[in-house]
Amino acid sequence: MHIHIVDDEPELLASLSLILRREGHDVQTFPTGEAFLAVASELPPGCVLLDLRLPDLDGLEVQHRLGELDTDHAVVLLTGFGEVPDAVSAMRAGAVDFLRKPYRRENLLDALSRAGEQIEDNLRQRAERAKLGAVNTLSERELEVLRALATGKQSKVVAYELGLSIRTIDMHRARIIKRLNVSNIGAALVMAKDARLI
Repeated sequence: MHIHIVDDEPELLASLSLILRREGHDVQTFPTGEAFLAVASELPPGCVLLDLRLPDLDGLEVQHRLGELDTDHAVVLLTGFGEVPDAVSAMRAGAVDFLRKPYRRENLLDALSRAGEQIEDNLRQRAERAKLGAVNTLSERELEVLRALATGKQSKVVAYELGLSIRTIDMHRARIIKRLNVSNIGAALVMAKDARLI
């Protein structure tokens, strides 16, 4: 998993990086929130181990701005000073966990495991949104053909009802399948239904 550590303590960055690399993770470190946010949207989706107290922005502000960037990162906040209200704010904003320093290794690994699950879920949801967005690229005529096919009628019946040739219906069918990147018209119908277009 990709792990992005945002902390201004050089010793912690070095030791945590070493531990996590030994666990097989790809680790990048950032000394400030601004340094991380400047490249956050270009980084591969990963777990952000985010210190609550940073010299420029606090961790909650970094978490908030990260949310506005619409990335698939998962956040675990780390702090030596965290108060309950900070933890509540972080969790409400979607943090996976809020760990107090010094944290136990097993607690960190457990948080990373949950972060990995959240990242997978984020990526799955993004893929679903992209699929549904593809439905909106269909032309009015393609949608009309798709809605007619949704009734279960054969192409020749749909062609007759829409005043088109069977060949034109088959052409629209093939174009719909290609645009939606699906294997058959049934899958296209499911996508259109999920997008509430039929």
